[in-house]
Amino acid sequence: MRPEQKRKIAQRRRWRIRKKLHGTAARPRMAVRFTERNIYVQFINDDEGCTLASASTRHKAQAGRESLAANKAGAEVVGQAAGEAAKAAGISKVIFDRCGARYVQDGKIDIFAHAATRAGLDFGLDLEKKSAKAAKAAKEEKAEKPKKEKKEKKPKKEKKAEQAEQAKQAKQAEVTEPIAETEKAEAGK
Repeated sequence: MRPEQKRKIAQRRRWRIRKKLHGTAARPRMAVRFTERNIYVQFINDDEGCTLASASTRHKAQAGRESLAANKAGAEVVGQAAGEAAKAAGISKVIFDRCGARYVQDGKIDIFAHAATRAGLDFGLDLEKKSAKAAKAAKEEKAEKPKKEKKEKKPKKEKKAEQAEQAKQAKQAEVTEPIAETEKAEAGK
């Protein structure tokens, strides 16, 4: 797939997600953008069109910003920093805007979201309870499936002996059939 086409698809995904989300003063939109090298987070009030707080891997107040990157470790650190920045601005509830990034379990976005919830942000849905419910449902589904009955395993020597016996019987059947046909032919003369 060409890079231009990938960018168009990503832009459509961003627009599709964005048209469903709208931040207010009481519940701003938390926009998270992962670039090739950095992570940027903004808390946006869409009613007024202003940014209430922000955090990133390049933020001057960020400790160890030279070593941070747009990976899982960086997502954990920036998620924690974003939660602290939101608390400082008086924000506790947010609407999560992943800016078109795919939400993969144990991926960068997932790790970022869990770090932000541990820092005290409320997304309106409990990620810990949701993942626990999914694990419980999978466990119940696995328990409901009947177990397959195991066939008795025969030792290799017995299997070889049975195969040899079957081959011997097949050979005897081949030998007896032509003899019976020749006897019928002689009797008919």
